[in-house]
Amino acid sequence: HTHRTTMDSKQKAEVEIWVSLRNLKSKDTFSKSDPCVIVYENQRGKGWVEVGRTEIYDNKHNPDFKKRIRVNYYFEKRQEIKLEAWDWDNARTKSTSGQDYIGGVTTTLANIVVDSGMPRKLLKRSGKQACKKKGLMIIRAEQKTESNEKVYFKLSGIKLPKMDFGLFSKSDPYFQIFRKSENRWIKVYQSEVIKKTLDPRWQPKTLSSADLCNGKTKQPILFKVYDYDSVGSHDQIGEFEVSLDEIKQGSRIGLKRPWKKKDKIYGHIEFSEFKRYTEASFLDYIRGGMEVQVMFAIDYTGSNGNPTNPSSLHYRGGRSPNPYADALQKITSILEPYDKNNLIPAYGFGARLRSTNTVSHCFPINFNDRDPEVKGQVGVLSAYHASFDGLLLSGPTYFSEILQLAAAKASSNRFDSNMQAYTVLVILTDGCIDDMRQTTDTLVQMSKLPISVVIVGVGSANFAAMEKLDGDDHVLRATNGQRAARDIVQFVPMRDFKRDPYGLTDATLAEIPGQMLQFAKSRKVPPHPVVEGKWRNPDPPLAQGSVEDSKSGVPLTQVGGLFPQTAPPAQPHYYPQQARPVQGVPVQQPTVVQVGAPGQPVWQAGQPVQPVYSATPQPQYVSQQPAVPVQPATVQPAYVQQPATYAPPATGQYQYGPYGGQPSAPAPVNNATPAYYQPPPPPA
Repeated sequence: HTHRTTMDSKQKAEVEIWVSLRNLKSKDTFSKSDPCVIVYENQRGKGWVEVGRTEIYDNKHNPDFKKRIRVNYYFEKRQEIKLEAWDWDNARTKSTSGQDYIGGVTTTLANIVVDSGMPRKLLKRSGKQACKKKGLMIIRAEQKTESNEKVYFKLSGIKLPKMDFGLFSKSDPYFQIFRKSENRWIKVYQSEVIKKTLDPRWQPKTLSSADLCNGKTKQPILFKVYDYDSVGSHDQIGEFEVSLDEIKQGSRIGLKRPWKKKDKIYGHIEFSEFKRYTEASFLDYIRGGMEVQVMFAIDYTGSNGNPTNPSSLHYRGGRSPNPYADALQKITSILEPYDKNNLIPAYGFGARLRSTNTVSHCFPINFNDRDPEVKGQVGVLSAYHASFDGLLLSGPTYFSEILQLAAAKASSNRFDSNMQAYTVLVILTDGCIDDMRQTTDTLVQMSKLPISVVIVGVGSANFAAMEKLDGDDHVLRATNGQRAARDIVQFVPMRDFKRDPYGLTDATLAEIPGQMLQFAKSRKVPPHPVVEGKWRNPDPPLAQGSVEDSKSGVPLTQVGGLFPQTAPPAQPHYYPQQARPVQGVPVQQPTVVQVGAPGQPVWQAGQPVQPVYSATPQPQYVSQQPAVPVQPATVQPAYVQQPATYAPPATGQYQYGPYGGQPSAPAPVNNATPAYYQPPPPPA
């Protein structure tokens, strides 16, 4: 299966949580509170499990707890966290029985990571009604440095003993590395075999500190050296134990045989090259302000079945959500916290629109071309259920136009030292596509952009052809032979997770952090510095009705003793669509190619051309302070790469717009397409 990396430990990061409380109300009659905070995680199949607690502060209203609580972080999992503040009267017991409850916060680890340092109101035990005058909780999260440490090394053997009989015989040595886990050793790496030598020089290797020693740099690591034999078992030459802290470049260590009584050395192993370094992690980019922009595309082709029929994949009359609604609900619940403004563009394909009686392969499911975005999970599900009143299921199944739209969106986003945005396109479909060539060509071009594509197969169709788009086992190639710059596609059949309610999101989203890091590394773009206490709009309530988020959205100036008394300066994180800056040279506002109704956006060479709604300057939108009118003194120019020439289609060919399928006259050349995105020609 292509989703074999679902539970790969490399997606895990260890996060430390530490807590402060502010403006606590005294529970004791004649003294201040003696606060302590207990942290719980809602673990699968176990319920709420305590993962740690802070120390107890005596007589404090504004404690900054020193003890840090460690929690494993997974991007692809929904991790609910509950923090309870108690006034601890009896330090001789660990039980909360008899202690006074001050208030608590229930949220997700993703929300804590994204908004580290934001003040949150303390809530009652019910988790719904804010406690009056009971203070605030400030939760910070930071990835442990050693959990992301890399170790680069190159080993050489020196005068290893002969293991084969014969005057001129030599060994074929290789080595293995083992990590200590409780009372046993776990193999983490095996080198290549170097033939016929007693002084081997193995290829250099990079492993993580977590793989070698769980980040515990004083913990011993076991190295074993063997002589390879093509027949029978391999002979062990010797072994040694050493910790990361004991290794230096040039370190030379003797091989011993513990099973023999004599303390003899059997050759040496030298660390001819050795380096430890910390590599930027996905969490570093998230905490530095990178936004993950989510985009959905839904299959409305006839093969899904009549939505009024209970056997339809789009059936809306059942007690439980249909497969499309189920996937939308689960995936948005994971990705929502990382989308700063929580506005999600949702599109459909393969439907006949009632408004135009034409088949479209790229239309907003809210039927609003000027504003295809909906608000969070609730908005996506509401727009999906309401969309059937404005369309009929049709076909065929074309991906290329949706992909070209997503590519245009990703290419308009900046990913540099000033702004960072990464797009995740989620396509839900019930069968194989009918434009495989155009889809493959477009995906190869998109591999150069800051985007990942997740394809979820709904229903019981044969998805063998779809798995070819997933580059886990091979490099995707365009029809002209061009290779994809990186793997950006993850295909997952939903039917594999009928009995596993969490498996779908685990499988679909686990590869996104690695794909994003690969892109950032290719561009040599480091994460932004972490700035705690930024003003942002409050994140949405937790999805699926399990718990409610208690983030307060209190301006920083109202939190006593925590931050400076002035709010941070406004930073232009969001811009109007017509004025979003992109790297390159400044150009004029985009113009409208008038085809069809005046002011209607049309499709031009795989990129939507936005109409200019007003000649007046557009105000900037900021996300780091409450909504305050900004004087529109200047227009923020749009930036694009040097334009690529675009040859208009020959007469008689189709130009597919948001409502697609209408023949049009050849359009004028549009020079606003970034050079690094060259979409394939639309299907004739």
